[in-house]
Amino acid sequence: MPLIELAGVSKDWGLEAIFSDVSLKIEEGEKLGLVGRNGSGKTSLLRILAGQDDDFRGRLIRRPGLSIALVPQRYDPPEGQSCVSVLLSGARELKARLDALADGLEAGPSAEGEPAGGGSGRDGYSALLEEYGELAARYEALGGDFAEEGARRLLVRAGLGPAADSPATGLSGGEKNVLALAKALAASPDLLLLDEPGNHLDFAGLAWLEEFIRGERRAVLVVSHNRGLLDATVDRIAELESGALRCYAGGYSAYRIEKLSRAAGQGKEWQADRKRFERLEALVARFAQIAAARPDPAWGKRLRARRSQLEREREAATQRPEGEGRRMTVSFSAAEAKSDYALVVRGYRKSFGERVLLEDAGFDLLAGERAAIVGPNGSGKTSFLRDLVIRAEAGSELRWDSGEAIRVGPSMRLGYCAQEQEVFPPGKTVGESFAELGAKADEAYRLLRLYLFDRAILDADAGLLSGGERNRLQIARAVFLGANFLVLDEPTNHLDIPSREALEEGLADFPGSILAVSHDRWFLEKVASRIILLEGGRFVAYEGSFAEYWRDSGKDAARGSRATGRAAGAAGRRPGIEDRGRAVRGPAPTPAGDDGERRRMLEDRITSLEGRKAELERASASAGVSRDYESAGKAAQKAKEASAMLERLYAEWESLG
Repeated sequence: MPLIELAGVSKDWGLEAIFSDVSLKIEEGEKLGLVGRNGSGKTSLLRILAGQDDDFRGRLIRRPGLSIALVPQRYDPPEGQSCVSVLLSGARELKARLDALADGLEAGPSAEGEPAGGGSGRDGYSALLEEYGELAARYEALGGDFAEEGARRLLVRAGLGPAADSPATGLSGGEKNVLALAKALAASPDLLLLDEPGNHLDFAGLAWLEEFIRGERRAVLVVSHNRGLLDATVDRIAELESGALRCYAGGYSAYRIEKLSRAAGQGKEWQADRKRFERLEALVARFAQIAAARPDPAWGKRLRARRSQLEREREAATQRPEGEGRRMTVSFSAAEAKSDYALVVRGYRKSFGERVLLEDAGFDLLAGERAAIVGPNGSGKTSFLRDLVIRAEAGSELRWDSGEAIRVGPSMRLGYCAQEQEVFPPGKTVGESFAELGAKADEAYRLLRLYLFDRAILDADAGLLSGGERNRLQIARAVFLGANFLVLDEPTNHLDIPSREALEEGLADFPGSILAVSHDRWFLEKVASRIILLEGGRFVAYEGSFAEYWRDSGKDAARGSRATGRAAGAAGRRPGIEDRGRAVRGPAPTPAGDDGERRRMLEDRITSLEGRKAELERASASAGVSRDYESAGKAAQKAKEASAMLERLYAEWESLG
């Protein structure tokens, strides 16, 4: 018997259906990913599974005694509680109830047959005994008198050990998410439901989350737009699209290829059906002409038979393929740069009170170069980008010999996507913000409809929009400005996967300079060709892609994931990242001996094949949009073959140790 099963479940919002006739089984120990566009109903489905929403049609079947914990997208811990107290809240509530029951049970039934704890006579006393036994079993399942010791071990496992006795409200956003996960685990659930668990986590936090999910013995359902996280952790993908649920075997990469292949095959069948319908419609029309011109009843019979055939075939016909659906269209037209450098940073310092984040830090960014700043949360990445934007707004007042710590090339026109999305201030409509840039209402709407907005967005208060809507607006603003230097601080936050992919495709054709901060590994691998490490209060240049950095920093040691472009050298732990920065300290050494040479050859093949697979996926998607389903099917099949070959290459690479 599955842990939990949805059978024909439908959910409405007002008069509009969110999803219909959804069926899903979750087995014991399964790792399942749930994907879909923003607003497709993923969180609603989680709440139904968790038993927090009973306003639906259909059946929810749970294994008897099943325990479920839902970790929401955002968790705000209660005031006045330490981290360890948050984890112990359930056990302490049970202990208090058990103590109260114990007092009543010790008194025994009264002379009148009434138990001190309430109830009616000896039957009431027996009921109290039964309740005490049930609560005692639950208390022991939570650790019993050793619950605090277990809670502290759990906090250490989650990386929050040093903060165990600190106020939970003082944690960062990412740490609060981890605390919410630890709180759920403290309840010992059989099924763990995670709604965007990677929000606000840095790379170290995401690496920990991946290891945690993979190592869990219990079943886990993950809702996420993080493609790397899904590829590294889940065995099956469930997609909510157009109100229906469909499952795919494997992680995100396998799901993506299978979806493209299915769409291409469905498209070919749909085209064949259309041609057959056209022939039958022409035949019916011809028979109708003959039947009208001749009194012979045989022709009327033939006409009715052909009409019945046409109706039967229409009912059995393949549905028109949905393809990729409506998605953002991102196209940048950058102003020409007239300087060799987009950015020069020398002697930069950033502090908050006595806390110094960066000291005497610097790096250069050439015009047309694409770099990403990588560092842990709280290291100063966003603070630096904000200072950069402030300096850039000074524009012509800056001189290259001014001695300023941050100097922006004189011909650079910045497009800024802020993590806190302050580019569109609350209390001002979107139309007013674009009008300040010189855009008329019709001009602004023509642009914004490419970013999935209708005309009503112009009158909307920016402060009332969702995070995803504000991020799409920031991207549209950068396009309108004709920016040739994009400063992107977590630009994929709150975007669904199709919107992330559209942004990546738009940036692939962008001819200008890019400086990005992101925790989306897929995004960084596709966008950045150079990494700037923020460590020890300094900027350290790493001349290579994010996949190479991730590999050489020892964080990509054969995690079971086969995606995220990590193939750019799947060589596990090399001598260390300090040996890798090619332009700074020279190239990394190659492992010695025959195994080292074989490893290098495998890495080259993997790198090439990962690139080829990505090209085939794009080609299949593009052909599907243009309804060339034969080409789409061929490209999808080749992508599947490339994926299978990559599995074999990875296995051989891993066997080299």
